[in-house]
Amino acid sequence: MNKLRKKLKVLSAAGLFQILATTVLAQGPPINTDTPIMLGLEGGGIRTFAKFVRRTTLLQDGDEIPDDMDRQVTVRLTPVAMPYNLFSDRFQIGVIVPFVNVDFESTVQDMSSFGIGDVRVFAKYLLYQRDRKKETFRVAAKAGIKFPTGDENRAPALGSGSTDYFFATVAGWIKNRIGIYLEGIYNLNTSHNQVDFGNSFAYNLAFGYRLLPAVYETYPSPQLNGFLEINGTTTAKNEVSKVTIENSGGATIFLSPGLQYVGGRRWLVEASLQIPVFNEPNGTQLATDWTVSIGTRILLF
Repeated sequence: MNKLRKKLKVLSAAGLFQILATTVLAQGPPINTDTPIMLGLEGGGIRTFAKFVRRTTLLQDGDEIPDDMDRQVTVRLTPVAMPYNLFSDRFQIGVIVPFVNVDFESTVQDMSSFGIGDVRVFAKYLLYQRDRKKETFRVAAKAGIKFPTGDENRAPALGSGSTDYFFATVAGWIKNRIGIYLEGIYNLNTSHNQVDFGNSFAYNLAFGYRLLPAVYETYPSPQLNGFLEINGTTTAKNEVSKVTIENSGGATIFLSPGLQYVGGRRWLVEASLQIPVFNEPNGTQLATDWTVSIGTRILLF
């Protein structure tokens, strides 16, 4: 009986320290960057948001040029992400189902399509964890598959038609009111019909700061978090029948400020604006002018 009581005390202390390290002394997860902080033991959740992407600027080798067709593309993306901790709070699996609405307008024709995009499944494992008083540092690895569930024959297309793979490493350091997160993602893209899609590398850096409250008096307590992120992607050119497509791929870097309100232990709302500070698609392509994301996250259990 004494051994059992001692074990329960150790487990309770460890659980309390986990809560203090990841919630009370920190802030919520970043908006556009992943986090190595899991949901908690046997946790399951839902995240969804509305993301608006606007492309109207025609660039040629990074320089703006007139567009005789006056092309304008608006993408409304609503992904539903469902992560679930499997077996322990170190291993997480999940699925992301995107609902996509694409509007294309020009002086020649207007087109619109709506439906399910390419579904992703993923697994994430916590590789390293170091917890100290009012501080935690963690590193996780993540991998997944993108399935060609979006209709690539629609105009505009809702998917690429290819089965692709992605591998990522994400690290996070949180101390008191400050959080710093770093993520690198390599996308191994395959082919569809005669098109070989270029691979891409994405990198994210997020700085978080708990604006309110300055000091927790009771928990749970509502909190307001501010984020400033840098989100970049570099994509190789596509090939068709082994011939390189010059007007494909390129590099973009966004500066992404955001706000997040955590209303309690189980829910939060957030919003982020992404502004390109480096925008150089290869050849002649429509570039992204801005994106806006507004969403919520709910911890089910």
